[in-house]
Amino acid sequence: MSQHYKKFLSLLERWPVDKSKVGRDLGQYLRDQLTTVLGSSNIIAVKDDRLNRQFRSLENIVNDVNAHRYPRTLNSTATGLSGEQCREVLSTEFLQILQKKD
Repeated sequence: MSQHYKKFLSLLERWPVDKSKVGRDLGQYLRDQLTTVLGSSNIIAVKDDRLNRQFRSLENIVNDVNAHRYPRTLNSTATGLSGEQCREVLSTEFLQILQKKD
């Protein structure tokens, strides 16, 4: 299992943590899951093939495999907002502002 731990650790080193999404960030969630799954005493129960599939899938995401395979031709979104505006709207700070208005 130490080989899996090292592979996942190297993958997570390349995975950014979005500080604007405290408690909702995928990078932080993955780090927490790594600690839970690979750091537990039930490590024998985890199947190698399942871990390898999960690792390959996460590696494809962090390496933007599909973004390179299927490049976007337009920079628009369904909302009409830019990518940066979408990030701002999804930030924890903005969501807290919306909750205070309710």
